[in-house]
Amino acid sequence: SKSPMFLYLAFQSIHKPIQVPDQYSRRYQPYGKLTKDSKRKGMITALDEAVKNVTTALKQSKMYRDTVIIFLSDNGGADKDANWPLRGRKNSVWEGGTRSVAFVSYPRMPKRYRGRSTDDLFHIVDWYPTILALAGYSKQLTDMDGYDQWLSLAAGWPGPRTELVYNINTALRFTAAIRAGKWKLIWGYPEGLRSNVPRKETRAAFAQTLREARSSDLLYLFNLETDPSETVNLAHENKQVMKILMKKIRRIMKSGEVVKPDTPFLRERSNPKYYGGYVSPGWCKAK
Repeated sequence: SKSPMFLYLAFQSIHKPIQVPDQYSRRYQPYGKLTKDSKRKGMITALDEAVKNVTTALKQSKMYRDTVIIFLSDNGGADKDANWPLRGRKNSVWEGGTRSVAFVSYPRMPKRYRGRSTDDLFHIVDWYPTILALAGYSKQLTDMDGYDQWLSLAAGWPGPRTELVYNINTALRFTAAIRAGKWKLIWGYPEGLRSNVPRKETRAAFAQTLREARSSDLLYLFNLETDPSETVNLAHENKQVMKILMKKIRRIMKSGEVVKPDTPFLRERSNPKYYGGYVSPGWCKAK
């Protein structure tokens, strides 16, 4: 086809439930009851095969040379030590929970820029303006948090992003994390909290505000250039840097632009068991 195409393909792998046709996991464990590790490896193999199917179809349609393929993940792994040597896991603001690998493949990319890696800052919101630029969209974008990163990816230009917000969450207990250059500040609780914990319990047990988190000494400052694994807390050694980043967080919170977390109250009648075991539109509004 000569018509432009945008394809978004979200794979369930690798994610719970840990299951895959035996033909994939048996490559790693020919005999015996399949272990969870063998199933995970099989899921990755099935994912690889699915990506191959897409690229094969693009080549057969003579679209491959004009297609940019972006492969990425939304967060780090959920299992303990899954993101080693990075600290933490999914549902946290540690690097292990928020930093994930990605790659871009484009056959028409100049050879001198192929096969290289970059450690420039890149936030998930940057993909939107980057993809628009790829598509030739030339109008001025307003009210955008993202940056067009295509010249950084395809031509080796310095990345435009110097700061990013990991999260600001006041729903159940206070968490704020921001990065500026090589410095990262976590203010509050680095680990996430399950949203099914009753609010009364969280309010009684955890800091809920900037002030409460600071008075509880819930401050972590890291130099990610020298310490990407977040092992040395420099909050009490670099107070000037910490104050600058704390001021940035306060400014963001006062801006009125922070989207409130979507944490609806628990409702027994919203349980899918009352709907034949299915999650369907409107179930979360059940009373």
